[in-house]
Amino acid sequence: MDFQMEPNTDAGKKMVDLAEMHASDFFTRSSTHDKDKTFVHENIDSIRKSGFAASAIPVEYGGLGVTSAHDCMVAMNRLGRGDGSTSLAFNMHLFRTLNISRLLQRSISNGDKRRQIRCEDMLRQIGSGEAIISVANSEPGADIRTSRSLAEKVEGGWILNGSKTFATGSPSADYLAVRARYQNEDGEDRMGSAIVPVDRQGVEILDNWDGMGMRGSGSHDVIFSDYFVSDNEFDDIGEYGKFNAGFLATSGGATLGLSSVFLGIAETAHSIVVESIISRDRQRQPLVQSLAAENEIGMAAARAMLTRGAIAFDQFYIANNSSGNAGNEPVLNPFVAVKNAACTKKFVNETANHIVDRCITMSGGSGFLDSNVLSRLYRDVRAGPLMQPFATMQAIEFIGRVSLGVDPNE
Repeated sequence: MDFQMEPNTDAGKKMVDLAEMHASDFFTRSSTHDKDKTFVHENIDSIRKSGFAASAIPVEYGGLGVTSAHDCMVAMNRLGRGDGSTSLAFNMHLFRTLNISRLLQRSISNGDKRRQIRCEDMLRQIGSGEAIISVANSEPGADIRTSRSLAEKVEGGWILNGSKTFATGSPSADYLAVRARYQNEDGEDRMGSAIVPVDRQGVEILDNWDGMGMRGSGSHDVIFSDYFVSDNEFDDIGEYGKFNAGFLATSGGATLGLSSVFLGIAETAHSIVVESIISRDRQRQPLVQSLAAENEIGMAAARAMLTRGAIAFDQFYIANNSSGNAGNEPVLNPFVAVKNAACTKKFVNETANHIVDRCITMSGGSGFLDSNVLSRLYRDVRAGPLMQPFATMQAIEFIGRVSLGVDPNE
C-alpha cells in the first residue's frame, strides 16, 4: 500500500513485525469467533507468549522497550488488519502499560518511592507475560467526567461498589483499570482510579457481551461488590464532574491506537474488494474506479492524520516530562493535546466507516451476504464512532470549545 504508516524506532520495528505476524494468524480465526460470538482467548495467549504484550515495557523488565505512542499506534493498525476484536482488547492493555512505564519515570524523577515500587512490580509481571490489563470504566449514564461507582474510605484503603459495562478483553484480564467517585478529607467529590487484580474477592465478570460487531472482544459487564482497594493502589485523578486535562492527555495515546485499529479494518476491507474486482475483471468499470479512488484518498488522509496526531502526542509528553519539568506545570496545554487526539479520532473513524461502505457497494450483492467477510468488517468498524473517550457528538463539542478558547469545564 502507498502512504504506509511506519515505525520510527528499532524497538517499534520489532513490535510492528510481531503485530503483522499475529494479524496473519488471527485473521484465519476471526470469522469463526464472529459467528460463534466467542472470546479470542487463544489470540491473547499467543500475544503473551510472543512477548508482544510486553512491547511497551522497558527492556530491563522483560519488554521490547517501545517508548513511542506513534510506534504503538502503527502496531495497532497492523494488528487491526487481522482481527478487530483482538486489537480492541489488546489496545486497552497496551496503552495502560505505556502509561505505567511513563509513570515509573515520573516517579523516579519526583522521588515518589511508593509509586516507583508499585510501577516496577506491575512492569515485571507484564514483562514476564503474567499480567494482562483490561479497562472497566464505562457506565450507563456516566461519561469520562463522572462515575456512578463509589469508593468509600476504610482503614488501609477503600471499598468499591459499582457496575461497569463494555469491559473489553475482560475474560483474559489479570488486572482491571477502574475509576470511581470518592470524597476526600474535606468532603469534596473527587475522581479516583486504580489498577486492581481480578482474583480478589468482590469482583464478578459477567458473560453477557452481545454486540452487533466486535463479537470476539469479550466486552462484558463487571460488578464490584464491597471490593477492597488498598491505599497503595488508589490514585486521585482530579475534580469530579470536570474534564481532567492531565488524565485525559495521558489517554490520548489509547485514543489514537483505537482509531488506527478501525483504519486497519477498513484497509483490509479495501484490499479484499480490490483483489476480488481484479479477479473478476471489473477494474475498468468507471463507478468501481471512482469508489476505489475515494477509498485510496481516504486511507491516505487517515494515515497522515494518525501519524501527525501520534507524533504530536509524543512531543507533548516529551515537552512536559523533560529534565527539570517532571511534576511541574505543563509546558504545552493538555486540553490542546486532547483536542488534537479527539480531532484525529473523529476523522479517522468516520473515514474508516465510509471506506467500508464503499467496499460493500463495490462488492455488489455478495457484500450483503452474512457469509462474506465484509459483513464482519462492516459491523466491526461501526463501533469506532461510538467509543469513549470522545464519541462523535462529545468530540464535536469538546473540539469546538477548545478551538474557540472556551474552557471545556465552564
